Amino acid sequence: MTTRAFIGGVGITEATSPRKQTSSAIELVQQAVWGALDHAGITPAALDGLVIGNIDGFEGTVLGAKHLVRRLGLGTDLPVSVVNTGGTTGGNLMQVAARQVRAGDRHRVLCIGGPTFFGAVDLQSAINTNSPMVVEQPLGMGAYHMGAFYPSAYQRRYGATVEDFAFSAVQDHEHASRNPFAHLRNTVTIDDVVSSRPLSSPMTMAMVCPVSTSANALLICSEDAIADVRPTPVLIGAMATSSDPYLGGGKSDFAAMENLAILARKVYRMADIRDPLADFDVVEVFSPYAPMQPMQLEALGFAPPGGGIDLLRSGATRIDGQIPVNLSGGPLCTNAGVAGELAPYVYVALQLMGDAPEAMQVAGARRGLAHGTGGTFFQFENLAVLERHERS
Repeated sequence: MTTRAFIGGVGITEATSPRKQTSSAIELVQQAVWGALDHAGITPAALDGLVIGNIDGFEGTVLGAKHLVRRLGLGTDLPVSVVNTGGTTGGNLMQVAARQVRAGDRHRVLCIGGPTFFGAVDLQSAINTNSPMVVEQPLGMGAYHMGAFYPSAYQRRYGATVEDFAFSAVQDHEHASRNPFAHLRNTVTIDDVVSSRPLSSPMTMAMVCPVSTSANALLICSEDAIADVRPTPVLIGAMATSSDPYLGGGKSDFAAMENLAILARKVYRMADIRDPLADFDVVEVFSPYAPMQPMQLEALGFAPPGGGIDLLRSGATRIDGQIPVNLSGGPLCTNAGVAGELAPYVYVALQLMGDAPEAMQVAGARRGLAHGTGGTFFQFENLAVLERHERS
């Protein structure tokens, strides 16, 4: 790899329910794409590549890559890379684009994350095929059942309560209430979360992400190309992905997110991160289920094992705390599939550029951490350290 890669522009649309959307999937993607180009201050002619997320079974005929490029008016000659890594597709778009730029193959690559979910019924029928056919499917196991394995094991080891897990939901909703792009902007109480419909113990309906629709786009530039972009560029300081066994029986410990912890250590070495609490100014983690968030914060080194809930309750993860987490509201308040997985990278980039919505902007943010996860039993993880790059 011969050059560094930077984020030079961001496009984001307001999220809503598929039942209430007034724009088609193509129109939402158009808004995000032209928003990113306008934010960067460039025209489509400046692009030399596209990276598009396209999950088989969800959107194969709706947002097909070549079809989408023509509909966006970006021409027919741009090289298009299609990414499909299931639930982590959106989070891997930036990594693919950045590797193309670092290799010197491209200078301005646009990552496109479109809406994936077009209704809860269609979504569930597709997600139900995700479980391994030999063991999990005959037991009727779905996505949130898999998500419940982790907090159940965590409860047994550390004595956490349902009220403890509800706290991250309360905080995410509080943050989302200040985010004009979020789907669910209502505030909730711990009692609201605990008393909502039970799903798979210890999780309730209010601890589970909604079905949202929105689109995001991210412009990745080479070091030479950032001179042409309008906002303060964001350096992709370090990034990596990791995977775990597909079968639930292949995991040694559901009370700790070992795969994410291993990935974090790798990425931190690459970026010379020695004290995560002191070294980061803002964090966006992909926690579609509220109980996952304290466990993820532990795996990322912000709290010791069993200490994630105490970190949340201390106020450290609020906008005025030591390490603001999920100021966007996270996937618990907006989850639009590919767009939702790209969102952590979009929101951290906006924070570091100083271009986040005013009510959620962290003053002076210079370094951030963006995370994504997905797959069966959340087998895939992706992570990146992003840094504000002042122009010389």
